[in-house]
Amino acid sequence: MRKIDEEAALAIVFANTKRKKRTENLVTVAEAFERLAKLYGSNEAVGKKVGLSAEIVREFRKVLTLSPAVLGMVKARHIDRLDEARELARIAAPDKQKEAALEVIRLGTKEVRHMRDMVSRDGTSPNEAAKAALAAKLKGLHVFVLDFTDAEYRAILERARRMKTSPTEMVKQVIARWLQRRAGVDGKR
Repeated sequence: MRKIDEEAALAIVFANTKRKKRTENLVTVAEAFERLAKLYGSNEAVGKKVGLSAEIVREFRKVLTLSPAVLGMVKARHIDRLDEARELARIAAPDKQKEAALEVIRLGTKEVRHMRDMVSRDGTSPNEAAKAALAAKLKGLHVFVLDFTDAEYRAILERARRMKTSPTEMVKQVIARWLQRRAGVDGKR
């Protein structure tokens, strides 16, 4: 861990927790939180200073408990989500942690909690756990991509707003009604 002063640590934390996009990798942010925790004495004190909960501070610091191999993946931003890093840190065995991290990267899956549970609880290999997590996520999932003009899209947004629902839900309802009507027409033939 590189040595940073309080001002630099605060700058890193503020710049990377108050925006939607982080400029630094999770390890750098975790190191800044670690430095502040040493200065202020607790996650609670750090949280008060930076306007975050002690739990968020703890989650960032947990990144530093990852195995060296996985830390490297996080530094390279191959794994760049706090929830993924947190779940991987819960896998105790460094070799299984690395294997699970490689599966997260390979599959691009966000289902690391399911993977971690299978590895920890059942002794499932990370490779098999990743396959199971992906299969569970994909079961019953069908995706359609629809192309709308700007005017059509604005009309959909406006109608969804009036219906007090999301555009996605509104489109699902319209398609479901169309399918029901279509089934009725096909049944009469």
